[in-house]
Amino acid sequence: MDMTDNFAFLLPFFMTVFAAIFLSARLWAGSSATFWGLGYLSAAAGFSVPLLPPDVLPLKAQAILSNALFITAFCLYGDALASRFGMKPYRPTRYAFAGMALAAISGVILLTGSLRNELILGDTSIALLLLVPVAQVLRAPRRPMDRLLVFMAGLVVAETLVRVSVLALVTSPDDSASLDAFFNSTYAFYMQLGASVIAFLLALTVLGTLVDDLIQRYQYAAHRDPLTGLLNRRGFEQAMDAIPAGRAAGTIVIGDIDFFKQVNDRLGHAAGDTVIAGFASLFTQFMPRGAILARFGGEEFVAFLPGDTPATAYEAAEKLRLGFASRVWERDGFDLRITASFGIAAQAKSDYSVHAAIARADACLYEAKRTGRNRVVMEGRPTGEAPALRVISSS
Repeated sequence: MDMTDNFAFLLPFFMTVFAAIFLSARLWAGSSATFWGLGYLSAAAGFSVPLLPPDVLPLKAQAILSNALFITAFCLYGDALASRFGMKPYRPTRYAFAGMALAAISGVILLTGSLRNELILGDTSIALLLLVPVAQVLRAPRRPMDRLLVFMAGLVVAETLVRVSVLALVTSPDDSASLDAFFNSTYAFYMQLGASVIAFLLALTVLGTLVDDLIQRYQYAAHRDPLTGLLNRRGFEQAMDAIPAGRAAGTIVIGDIDFFKQVNDRLGHAAGDTVIAGFASLFTQFMPRGAILARFGGEEFVAFLPGDTPATAYEAAEKLRLGFASRVWERDGFDLRITASFGIAAQAKSDYSVHAAIARADACLYEAKRTGRNRVVMEGRPTGEAPALRVISSS
């Protein structure tokens, strides 16, 4: 690995800055940020080693150490990609290859002293170390910033392979003058400049993915109920707005825990939270796949079942009602039989918004409460002979 004097101090500086940012982000961005941070720190150290005076560290030792640091950096970049996209890192295989590559490079440095062969072998090795993870995650990205990240990592691989190919083609293994002429050429300067710019852009892209993660995290928190993990009212409305026009047909189910205030008053808010979380778990379990589930506040839960009929919704709500009523709470520290009531209404074509259907389902819920609780009331028509079912008219 060589560099022009123009970048001798700039590259270690900006890489150290980015490394510090990435390592700081590890607290909320996970292991991927840690790998990026350690990788950029290793690369910064690799660029810094040749700045040491030869009397502090001999030149051959500098060459071996800097190559070891660059190889480590690219191993860590591969770990970062695998971690981000949840892929198997194949770490033993990649690190074994890295060790063999470093041994070969060290042999070239110690036995032949050929800078040309050292550069060709070193650059080819790091390109291959990153190429495999890039190929592995090529189809994994779903978000634009992740696609850009994979593209930039691939660009680093491509630039490295092009650079080493040009070096191999325009220099002679037996003519050191050709190597000197190449490194002193304008082309070599711009090639080094391009490599530095790409490394900088990769770092910016990594930073962009971390910022995007932070935004997504706050958006998730803004649209989710922290106790249950279900959508909150704002998240529910956003999810409904995302349904294409003309495809919002479905059924609303509203569930409400009976006498929940008494649970809070008698057992405390911690027990109330346990009941809320327990209901939410069953709510998720019994509602059909694809349902949009939300906690609207307190003990009230709402589900939109896209494309499902009231009969399907009634069946799911009845299973949920029975499951919740039979829930044993002794392991949670209290012995109560807690029930829930449900209201169901279909979304009509004439509804100006889902709130119209929610209002009708809420009226059904009120009827379920009024007529004894622990029952399912469905708008419009009966769906069975179960004694817990009471039907009210939508008129």
